Amino acid sequence: MHTINPLFFALLAVAGLLLWKAIYTFKTYPELRGNAIKEMIIGGLVLTLILGIFVVVPLVAGITLKESELSLRLPTGFTFETYPEADILSAKLVNLDQTEYTIARKVVGTETRDYREGIFLLQNGTEAAVFVNGSTAILVETPNRILLLGPTRFDKFLKSFEEKLIPVQP
Repeated sequence: MHTINPLFFALLAVAGLLLWKAIYTFKTYPELRGNAIKEMIIGGLVLTLILGIFVVVPLVAGITLKESELSLRLPTGFTFETYPEADILSAKLVNLDQTEYTIARKVVGTETRDYREGIFLLQNGTEAAVFVNGSTAILVETPNRILLLGPTRFDKFLKSFEEKLIPVQP
C-alpha cells in the first residue's frame, strides 16, 4: 500500500471490538445467542466491506500501458476505460501545485495526502479522471475526458508513456 491510512485502522479496531463483543456474548450468555449471531454476521459483513474498500480497491486501481494503448482502472471513480493511441490528442507535463490543473475538489474517488484516484474537479472547472501520487503528472487530453496520470514511479512511467504512446510536452 502507498500510505498507511489511520481511518482504516480505526474502522478495523471498531469492527474487531464489535465482533469480540458478539463472541463474548455468545459464549457467556446462552439466552442472548440469537442476538450475538446476528451481531457476528453484521460484524463480519462490515469487516469484509472495510477490507474491500481499503485493501482490495487500491490493488485493483492502476494504469496499464501497452503498445499504442492506455488502460485506466479507477474503481472508486467508476472508471474502467481503454484509450487507443489515436484517441490521445495531447500529453504534457504539469505541476499540480501551480497550474490551472490544480485539483480543486473530489467528485468521486479516494484522496489521501498526495494520492488521488477517481474523478476530480480541476481549478479551471473541468472534470478529470485522476490517478496521481505526488504533485507532478501527465495531462492527457482525449476527445471525451482529461486524464491526470502520475503513478508512484513517475520517471519510469513517463519514459514508458513516451515509448509506447506519444511524446509528452514539457
